[in-house]
Amino acid sequence: MGAIWPSSPALAEEMVRSADIATTRCIVELGPGTGVFTKKIAAMLPEGTTFAAIERDVTLAQQVAGMFPTVRVIAGCATEISRHLREASLPTPDTILSGLPWAVFPDALQSRILEEIHATLNPGGTFATFAYYGPHRLKSGRRFSDNLKSVFSSVEKSPIILNNFPPAFIYRCKR
Repeated sequence: MGAIWPSSPALAEEMVRSADIATTRCIVELGPGTGVFTKKIAAMLPEGTTFAAIERDVTLAQQVAGMFPTVRVIAGCATEISRHLREASLPTPDTILSGLPWAVFPDALQSRILEEIHATLNPGGTFATFAYYGPHRLKSGRRFSDNLKSVFSSVEKSPIILNNFPPAFIYRCKR
């Protein structure tokens, strides 16, 4: 967990809306943590859509699996999404959604995870993640924005979600 405060239901709803899950056949969540986004995804998931969550912390993975029995929770690392999905016999995702704490990751790890996300997504797929408004202007926040733009063909920012502490916005990226 890299957040200073749990994400709000408003941020979770906007994340899921930004992720195009209405048309997805497979969605993967990276770093479900305590399940704030997981809960919203599960509630809005179209029938017949595969939903997998990859959580590095084994204890959190077990907790999320217990809270959401219909979600395929995988204890693993975001640097190996393709391998985890292949080993679990899961399809290639149309959508990847993430609440990972990007700003605290070193540049090399950010790049490695973003490249893995891009390589794993179906062509035309969507990647959605968020950043806190304000810290996004710091060096680490600008570095993350630059990394997104170097990996994805399209990167859009949502309006600021004020009903979150701290306020945040969503990056919506296309492969």
